[in-house]
Amino acid sequence: MAVLKSYYPLYNQEFKCHGVISGGYTYDKGQKEGFGYCVKIDRQIMVRTSKGMRLYIMVTGDLEFDANGDRTLKGHALSGLAGMFILKPNGNYWQVESASPDMSAGASGYGLHDWKLLKLGPEKWGFVNEHSDLHQGYFESGFIILSSVGNSIVDSFINSEFSNAGTGLCGEEPLPACEDIDVKIHSIDKSKVVSGYYPLQLIVNGSIDGKTYKNVIYTSYFNAEKGYQVPDNYPLERW
Repeated sequence: MAVLKSYYPLYNQEFKCHGVISGGYTYDKGQKEGFGYCVKIDRQIMVRTSKGMRLYIMVTGDLEFDANGDRTLKGHALSGLAGMFILKPNGNYWQVESASPDMSAGASGYGLHDWKLLKLGPEKWGFVNEHSDLHQGYFESGFIILSSVGNSIVDSFINSEFSNAGTGLCGEEPLPACEDIDVKIHSIDKSKVVSGYYPLQLIVNGSIDGKTYKNVIYTSYFNAEKGYQVPDNYPLERW
């Protein structure tokens, strides 16, 4: 946290945490506005590259206080915070090579935990997690894939699950309006490299829009500006 302190400059005495106001400060009749997040390191993993050792760090944050530092309530529509950093050696210390300290991930004000670092290219690693939420009986989830291009962090999102079972449209027997579909990352295709990254093989099972899928494979390719892309004709593209 000593290296990352400039990105999370606040210290909240009540919660005994390092933090940041997400969304910045705005002033209206003397009132500050913004969401205050307590942050902590979720993953800290060393990797060896052709340029030397690199330290990949994933930070997660929970909404706890407001712009004035006072305790606040979490809301269903509010996200958690995520921050990704890549550090390189600088003598006996570390310095930041790539950083994206303030991204949205998680629901109800809670950040996502247990991020996984995957080797996504010959010289590329990225953090992967799955975000999910439930609204009025509709369950949705998606893969969040954080990767680096130059000194920038690219945030990509691919829907991974949809179900309307909570609405009563699904039962023990399949109903015409029931939609329940699930996607997993089947494999990383190391036979190809696109923009420095391997394609991702996604395996789809379930039913949606009147179509049924059983172990159908879709391929997601990396775009240098937008990250991993939603495959063509992907059944969850509308979500």
